[in-house]
Amino acid sequence: MNKSVLDCINKNPSGLKHAMKLTDKASLIGFDWPTIDPVFDKMTEEIIELKEAIATGKKNRVLDELGDVLFVCANLARHLGIDPEQALDHANNKFEKRFRQVESVAKKKHPKQSKFDLETLDNIWNQVKILE
Repeated sequence: MNKSVLDCINKNPSGLKHAMKLTDKASLIGFDWPTIDPVFDKMTEEIIELKEAIATGKKNRVLDELGDVLFVCANLARHLGIDPEQALDHANNKFEKRFRQVESVAKKKHPKQSKFDLETLDNIWNQVKILE
């Protein structure tokens, strides 16, 4: 069996980091885009394919295409020199902080409600985002 540049990669519980390592190793033999623009083009292509998969209603195809979108996101992170897990953790923390503020404002404005319409919550979200 032929040796591969991918052989040295240990399976990592983090799919994003594993994808980043795969693309990093593949780049060692030239399988990489020279600039970031083609990465964005690939992301657009994969998003279009994801939308098409969603339209079919076939869960396995959607799973496959969503995986491709996430894989390209990890490759983008590699091109930017950013740890994709760190970026996702940052986004999670930012979302949680904003959502807690949205929830607090919504409950203050409508203390008797336990559920709110998306438009109300989205408006509050935008207000919270501006204040950051």
